[in-house]
Amino acid sequence: MGKVVAFLAECQGSPTIDRQRASMSPEALIVVAGRQSLNKLSDLLARSGARLEAGDRVLVYDLSCITLSTSTLIRIIGRMLRAGIAFEIVSAGIVIESALDDKLYRLIQALAGHQRHVHGLKTHPETASRGRKPLLNPQNIADIRAKLERPGATATDVARELGVARSTLFNFLDRYDPARSGGRKKIGEGGAENVGEGAHLPESDATRV
Repeated sequence: MGKVVAFLAECQGSPTIDRQRASMSPEALIVVAGRQSLNKLSDLLARSGARLEAGDRVLVYDLSCITLSTSTLIRIIGRMLRAGIAFEIVSAGIVIESALDDKLYRLIQALAGHQRHVHGLKTHPETASRGRKPLLNPQNIADIRAKLERPGATATDVARELGVARSTLFNFLDRYDPARSGGRKKIGEGGAENVGEGAHLPESDATRV
């Protein structure tokens, strides 16, 4: 059986260190973190020559003692559980075992997975959705060019048809359409703008935007 580590930290509105200590089991290794939060536990243990290992159990008196965002806290607890370390909230009587059949363990892992998914949506919105194909595919450049060259077609109409912004369409063409590679244009809200002297759009784009 592993060791029991009691993490005691105090912040505004939390129980005092003395109250927390009184609630811990006698065999617990007490780590008084003061105002440091749970992400410092390993560093604090290392100072006394100890470290967390599979089979250990980490106790906190209450989540109000931990000054971390909820997403960060979930990530840290999930990391402990995956390492075989149980987590207990004493005031609530909640014990999360590291066993795969523990429902609370599975809940923490599901919440951690959701947080990663949401983070991916925010940082890579164009590729985060599973199974969703890119709206603009370099393999379809010929078809897109054909749409632009239809009589009366405008870049705005084609962009709307493809389900993208007009600037997105131009950025895509600048990157993947060889016919535009010499223009070196940037696209602003008002349309295409020349970057340097002598830079110009191909005639078809210049007359249709």
